Formats: sequence, structure tokens, C-alpha cells
Amino acid sequence: MDPQLVCYSWMTGISEVAQIVFVRKRLVEIQYLRTTISEEQQQEFGRLVENTIRRIESAEFLPHSGIRFPQNPCSTCPYVGLCLGKQKMVEAALLRRPGAENLGWIDELAY
Repeated sequence: MDPQLVCYSWMTGISEVAQIVFVRKRLVEIQYLRTTISEEQQQEFGRLVENTIRRIESAEFLPHSGIRFPQNPCSTCPYVGLCLGKQKMVEAALLRRPGAENLGWIDELAY
């Protein structure tokens, strides 16, 4: 099941959803597939969100080993200051955008 669709279902409580599938054939075919996201799938996604929130709140950002240039995502990662414990880097890289203050719904999550 598509994780984005499960997320949508979890956030809205809507379990009856649809997927649009583009089928590669000589003539392109578009299929509309209806499906149901079970309550168990919604709860599993809720647990994933809960675990992610806990890890972020406890500053648990696991390092990645074996990274070498030129494929070093750390050099462009906005969270590198968190990993290094450098608050000035965090403040320089992580900016709150307009609308980010409307996250009260996160506080309402039961975990």
C-alpha cells in the first residue's frame, strides 16, 4: 500500500480511498482503483509517527557510516548541526516558514 495514501487516511480518518494507476501499454490506460485502508494500517502509521516524534524530541539522529565524497549527504543536510551538537549551525540552517506555527494538531496526538 502506498505510504502517502495510508498517511492521508490516518490524518483524515477516511478509510475508503482510491488510487489512480497509469498502465504502460501501447495505448496508455488509466485505472481508478478503490481500496480500503484498515484501522490496523492507520494505527500502524500512527505508531510510526509517534516513534518519529519521540526520536526527534530526544535528538536521536542516527549517524550514517561509510559515507565518502562525492556522495556525502551530510555536507548538504540541514540537520548536520543537530548531529554535531552545534546550535549556531542549527539556527542558521533550520528556519521556520510562514504557516509552521499552526502545528497544534501535533500536540493533540495521543502517544
